[in-house]
Amino acid sequence: MGMIKRWGLRVWLAGCLLLPGMAVSNNLRICQADGSRYSYRIALAQLILDKTRAPGARADRLVPFAAGRDPSQDRCLALLRLGEVSLLYLPPSEERLAEFDAIKIDLHQGMLGYRLLLIHKKDQALFEQVQGLDQLRNLVGGFGAQWADFKLFERNALPVVGVGNTDSLLAMLEAGRFHYFHRGLHEAWAELEQLAEPSQLMVEPRLALAYPLPVYFLFNKKDVALRQRFEQGFQIIRNDGSFKALFMREFGPTLARAQLKRRLIIRIDYPLPAGVPPAEPPFWLN
Repeated sequence: MGMIKRWGLRVWLAGCLLLPGMAVSNNLRICQADGSRYSYRIALAQLILDKTRAPGARADRLVPFAAGRDPSQDRCLALLRLGEVSLLYLPPSEERLAEFDAIKIDLHQGMLGYRLLLIHKKDQALFEQVQGLDQLRNLVGGFGAQWADFKLFERNALPVVGVGNTDSLLAMLEAGRFHYFHRGLHEAWAELEQLAEPSQLMVEPRLALAYPLPVYFLFNKKDVALRQRFEQGFQIIRNDGSFKALFMREFGPTLARAQLKRRLIIRIDYPLPAGVPPAEPPFWLN
């Protein structure tokens, strides 16, 4: 993670751009503050705010809503609904798009929809028999029941164990409660490397799942000024190349390690919610 990891949870963000109706604030409160999980999204928010900072404006500080473990996604959505946090970065659903304002630009450029399987080492032979969706249906997945893409399991007739406390998923996988836990390319090895040794978990070496899974910035509909600032900032960083530079600095080594061109890609049926534009061709696939 390099530079991003060093920022930790206390990230200093640029001050407010003076758009009509925007209130100047010293703090932007977030409930997704885990530096190991959200470091890229936090860094992207900082980049946008840096690019839109008015000369002489005070710097805003990104502060966790609460000390310790991040709240659940449902709790974070409730906090945004109440205006207790400033923004979220989550996959969209029809319900989320109806209730909150979203900037419909994928923070991860489609990368989060390419999924690697975390498995127990003793089960590797089972996955060597998987040639497509039919064989995958013989195995049981584990996943967060609150996550937006949990619905894909039922839609594709894939057996699943749904978990409310997602921090327990890796422990449950190691205990044999299910066969796999699929993660984004940037998540798979990173999460295993945080486990205490020795671990019996591994990244399955031959397969990958693929389905559309954009991640958007979400805002309370009353916070028009902050959304406008992020919209303007996104346009700036896409035009000047700094968005691409940040993305490749953060994920370039992971993309090379994943070796997607050598993997069997299993396409999962997961339609985008109404109101989500078609995905742009991701630059990183080249």
